[in-house]
Amino acid sequence: MENILLDALKISGIGIFALLLILALLAGVVSLMTKHIKDKPEEDTVEEAAPQLQAASKTGKKSNLGLVAAIAVAIAKAQSEMTMAGDGTQPGEVNAWRQFQLHRRLTQSSTIRRAK
Repeated sequence: MENILLDALKISGIGIFALLLILALLAGVVSLMTKHIKDKPEEDTVEEAAPQLQAASKTGKKSNLGLVAAIAVAIAKAQSEMTMAGDGTQPGEVNAWRQFQLHRRLTQSSTIRRAK
């Protein structure tokens, strides 16, 4: 019986040693890769946006006002979609189940409410 236990301990020790060796090898490979592989330099986004800014400045203030209005509409639309997607109900809609859950949460003791 002791021989089987010692063999099992030896096998598990060898397995753990092999696992640690492989993990150390992978860590070394990752560190070498990060050291020797360099990212491409990022292109300046200012140069890409420059022709658009020049075109906007040539057309005048009216196009800038249109651009500002379009951005404002897009922001308002995104905000309204975010608030609508929050609870899944329409603003004027009454959901009995949701009202029951809110009432139940409010009537619980304060220690239970703080725990959640």
